[in-house]
Amino acid sequence: MDGSERDLEEFAAGVLRSAAPIEAPTPFERRMRWDLRGNTGSISAFSLRSGISVTVTRCRWERASGMVIDHAPMVLEFVLSRGPHMRVRSSDGDGYLLGGGTFQIGQVKRPLQLVCAWDESALGQDQDNLCLTIDGRRLCELLGAKVLPAPIQRIVADTGGYPRAAQAMSPPLYRLLDEILGCDARGLSRQLHLEAKGLELMAAMVDQLEEGEREASPLLSQHDIARLERARHTLLARMVDPPTLPELARHAGLNEVKLKEGFRALFGAPVFTYLRHHRLDEAQRLLRQRACNVTEVAQRVGYENPSKFAAAFRKRFGVSPSTVG
Repeated sequence: MDGSERDLEEFAAGVLRSAAPIEAPTPFERRMRWDLRGNTGSISAFSLRSGISVTVTRCRWERASGMVIDHAPMVLEFVLSRGPHMRVRSSDGDGYLLGGGTFQIGQVKRPLQLVCAWDESALGQDQDNLCLTIDGRRLCELLGAKVLPAPIQRIVADTGGYPRAAQAMSPPLYRLLDEILGCDARGLSRQLHLEAKGLELMAAMVDQLEEGEREASPLLSQHDIARLERARHTLLARMVDPPTLPELARHAGLNEVKLKEGFRALFGAPVFTYLRHHRLDEAQRLLRQRACNVTEVAQRVGYENPSKFAAAFRKRFGVSPSTVG
């Protein structure tokens, strides 16, 4: 998608099977929301001056569902997806999973059809997807390079219908997904903010791909990723009163060793370090919104002692929470 009304109209007709109003909050952005018998979602598409197009969707299914997408040949696409798994099968016979905290890169070489399906295990949970698209030549220009990084070159050189490569999302990618999904900038600053985040996201994706070339990551199966994502979702849902490691492992269906090792490999930090960082990142967001004072923010993110909260905040961000916002 490039953010045009035509793209969203085609999405509504082909995927939702119904018309939906399209909003234009800015000249470079189009947005659409839907609620079809409890299946809800939203999609926003941005066309950035850097040559990057970003499409972000958030959806929740209350009953087993599926959809069919006619996918035209296109430039490189980088996809972040978290939440319950969605099974995708192409008309070429290839299959893969979206969701579960994965970062995927692909390129459609010829017209094909994608059949997407959610099963009972996905019901009642949010799935977030971000698709960034860019022409390979423009990416070289942005990188100041004559050739694309090796992992991307392999995708471009593949003559198949929909070559893809997948990795677990790194902490910077989780952070940037949240920042783009939750962007509350308004007016003229909104495009500037999203331009900056789009470029930062592109840089973080390239960094992760190149680091993966130099250093083999611990292997995690799709089954492991799904259970670790369930653990992460539970941990953040209970941010104020988190479960113990044994409780979290039982809920996720993992033993404690697999939980600890897999969590660090997939999300880049031990379980409770990840939780602490999330609490403080959420606190920073709330302080910037100026909706609560420091003591109220501390309580909302799970700190009973404001002094301990302030010390942890200073250690993470280098400033006192009272100076934010």
